[in-house]
Amino acid sequence: MKLFGFNKKAKETKFKITKPDRNWVEDNFKWLIQAYGYPNRQSEQVLITDKHFPKALSIGDFKVQNLIEDLSDSVGVNSKMIKYKLHEDLRDLYGIPFEIQEKPFETELEVNEGFYIIHIAKSISERPNRLVFNLIHEFVKIRLTENKLQFDTGEDTDLFLYIAAVYLGFGVILSQNLTDTGRFNDGFWETNWSYVSEIPNEVLAFSLATYSMLIGQDNPEWKSELPQELKLQFESAIIFLTNSPSKLFNKAELDVSNLFHQASLEYQNSDFNSAISTLQKTLFLTEDELLKASIYNNIGYYQLRKGDYEKGILNLKKALKIDYDYGFVYDNLGYAFIKIGQIEEGKKYLEKALQTENNDNAYTHRNFALYYLAKKEIEKAELNFQLAFEHETVSVDLLEFYYGSFLIDQGKTETGMEYLRIAMKKGEPEAIKRMNEIEKD
Repeated sequence: MKLFGFNKKAKETKFKITKPDRNWVEDNFKWLIQAYGYPNRQSEQVLITDKHFPKALSIGDFKVQNLIEDLSDSVGVNSKMIKYKLHEDLRDLYGIPFEIQEKPFETELEVNEGFYIIHIAKSISERPNRLVFNLIHEFVKIRLTENKLQFDTGEDTDLFLYIAAVYLGFGVILSQNLTDTGRFNDGFWETNWSYVSEIPNEVLAFSLATYSMLIGQDNPEWKSELPQELKLQFESAIIFLTNSPSKLFNKAELDVSNLFHQASLEYQNSDFNSAISTLQKTLFLTEDELLKASIYNNIGYYQLRKGDYEKGILNLKKALKIDYDYGFVYDNLGYAFIKIGQIEEGKKYLEKALQTENNDNAYTHRNFALYYLAKKEIEKAELNFQLAFEHETVSVDLLEFYYGSFLIDQGKTETGMEYLRIAMKKGEPEAIKRMNEIEKD
């Protein structure tokens, strides 16, 4: 991640961007694209609406827990991993004069093994806009941390988080909260506060324009939600990028991103053949070798879901030739070899997955459960199923299906059926087939 200093001259209504500032934004977008890929054309900015904040808005009150659950859904993490603590300080005391000279504590993220704690100043928990603004920054950190990306570079870290937030879809909300000033007077006591963001308007406008051009939208609906001055700068930035395109705007790679997203939707609908066919098209479009590794991994995994283990293993090994340290591939190969009865070979791949430290532990433990189940070591199988559930940050394919089947085979039919029903609700064809067999019997 390359960082540059900002040109912090007085803001002007007319859009301007210095070369160092442009390089700074584009280099950080490039770093994010290398980590996550291009945003797909169906991407959108998160807004304060029922769609994006259903729990918080359903009761008409931005309670911390509801916001955490909504933001967890937005960034794709398990809300059960996230706790919070409210802290009181002088700002919560009545009738005591004080002034904070430096930036006051508002939120701070504590990372523990397996979960996160967000420390929150009680004083901002009662100011919804400020609370949302700060929580977004903490959730951006959580998303980056979950993907094991090193983003803390010192004094420019907070500024980088704005770029990451734009990339992850939170730019509009942040733009609506660049300043926060207010005064409260109850007739006896007056409290004043004032906050102005460090990021210049033109840099944020350029970042939003870059994001918008990446998804092929030069006139997005959400621009009407921007503050007026920033909206004008955004429109000027779009014109600027149209006349002076960024090297980031690679049409072929944008097409690949769109097809990758399409394949993901097809897979979620259990249309494995279409998902494989869509991904195969992307191999002829991209020149990004690491992306090719992801494509081969997904093709191979989708083939495993079809039961075509020979082809799946072949494509997974193609992914390893490109990226030898790809934890997900080792996990999938471990699963494949266990499923075809070569369980010790499968175990070796699962151990390698753990060694990479970029695997998904929930999938790894699910696969270890299948390994121990094949060895008829029931207690170890149960232990690994439980570890899989404990490490689950996003929904794990077939976890409920395999655990439900395991329980039924152990004579715990009622509990096992509950898990099978969960797997059926996820649309997993394996669970539907198993349930049909049970009902026939």
